[in-house]
Amino acid sequence: MAAESQKLVYSWEGPPKLELWTEEVSRNGRSWRQHRLVAQDGTPGVVVVGVAEGHFAMVEHWRPAAGREFLEFPRGFGTPGGMAEDAAIGDAERELLEETGLQGRNFHILGSVWADSSLLQGKATVVGTTLDRTAPGAPNDNEIDAFRWVPVDRMPELMASGAVADGLTLSAYALWNARRDR
Repeated sequence: MAAESQKLVYSWEGPPKLELWTEEVSRNGRSWRQHRLVAQDGTPGVVVVGVAEGHFAMVEHWRPAAGREFLEFPRGFGTPGGMAEDAAIGDAERELLEETGLQGRNFHILGSVWADSSLLQGKATVVGTTLDRTAPGAPNDNEIDAFRWVPVDRMPELMASGAVADGLTLSAYALWNARRDR
């Protein structure tokens, strides 16, 4: 239920279902108007960092909001109401298969990230998995342009060139990198 200071400005039934809310915020003696976008009723997202023999499983994806293609880790919406670890792992398995045609093993939670903490309600769970590089990658999802095996050591170069530039992939890479020696 929305607080009295919150007002629904726009709603679209989707998919994905979208709601734009506005509210007056007061904090530490300051006040301002804040907007919040809620997708799929706040359903959490999932990002999959799949690794095989020193290579990431990545997809090329056209993003109309940015007007360009990005090289990204597979990702998508999670299970409605699913914040539990087993739900995130199941969602990661599904998204990986849909976007790459691959099946992982040894799925594990790397952490959670917020795509845009100032505007978007909902976080994404980052899930790591081990893949078989000999398996043919082939997107099963009409949204994906191509599948690519990307050498792990090329990520800094791809980030510097702007080929890898979306916030979820950058954040997921940072979590994977921080935990890879553990």
